[in-house]
Amino acid sequence: MYKINKRGQSTVEYVLLVAAVIAVMIAFTTNKTTGLQQHLNATLDSATGQMDTMSDKFAGAYNASSGSSPNSAISVNVTSSQ
Repeated sequence: MYKINKRGQSTVEYVLLVAAVIAVMIAFTTNKTTGLQQHLNATLDSATGQMDTMSDKFAGAYNASSGSSPNSAISVNVTSSQ
């Protein structure tokens, strides 16, 4: 009977994982116009735009309910005791 060498198997798996990560990093840094990179950038731009839209809606709802302008949502009173 042969014993299975688990240590060698896990070492190979880690080497393959590191090689895959390095390959992806090289693919993203060498060519700025790859389809994958364009798709990722479009997805991130869309998500960012949606977050901006939602934050504007929340700010508008807050301002409408409090009756204040966007710049007066926070007021700070500074007093000096000398």
